[in-house]
Amino acid sequence: MTEVSLVTVYNEIVEVKRKLDTIEDLIIPGEEIPKEELEEIEQFKKESLKGEHVRWDELKKELSL
Repeated sequence: MTEVSLVTVYNEIVEVKRKLDTIEDLIIPGEEIPKEELEEIEQFKKESLKGEHVRWDELKKELSL
């Protein structure tokens, strides 16, 4: 292949990628996570890392599940 044809193929690939990204955004719209939810997730993460959690087995036994 000549250098010109490689550049042409590359440009076409870039254009196809751009179009696919646009289609993906239309099909799968992004969902923004509210600030409150992010803060709640961060709090759960901190609690988990500190070991502040309830074991599932203990909770089931406590709730008679």
